[in-house]
Amino acid sequence: MPRERMQSAKVVLILCSCFFAYGTYWSDWSFDYYFLWANLADHPNAIARATQYYTNQLDAPDIIKYIPFANLMIAAVGLSAGLANMTDGNILFDGASLVLMLFGLSTYATSVKPAIKSISETEIKSELASNLKNIAAAHFIITLAITGIVGLQITHYVLNKRADNAEKAEAVAAAAAKKSK
Repeated sequence: MPRERMQSAKVVLILCSCFFAYGTYWSDWSFDYYFLWANLADHPNAIARATQYYTNQLDAPDIIKYIPFANLMIAAVGLSAGLANMTDGNILFDGASLVLMLFGLSTYATSVKPAIKSISETEIKSELASNLKNIAAAHFIITLAITGIVGLQITHYVLNKRADNAEKAEAVAAAAAKKSK
């Protein structure tokens, strides 16, 4: 029973963190959409709006900049709890989730962060468009990594539930067989 509760708590922590990240990237989607899926020529204000939006992120109060770190810590606690369990399933599913999380973090650190800084320092429209496309593509990649984490965690949870139910059914059958002897 405690192992089952630990698994449930771990999954809840990780999924809450993932869905918070989804919300963050959803707010960026209204700007990123034009750079990934639309023709920029049909939307002449897209570059100016996105440039202002991402430049404003640099000027946000520090507390707002640190909120994503708190979210990452929640996910890290969940993944650590799973890896501390040291079962094969936890090592595989939580280890793969950790790899995806690190991939998303490195994508953010190497693509999004430098592009936002570059946007604040230039006025050249072609360079702005290029940086905004890089941000949009990186956000899409990060969202795919988050989706992978969600899929891995839900799959692991379902498989654990099935295994627990099979163990319980086996124990009931063994107890019934003992009584019948």
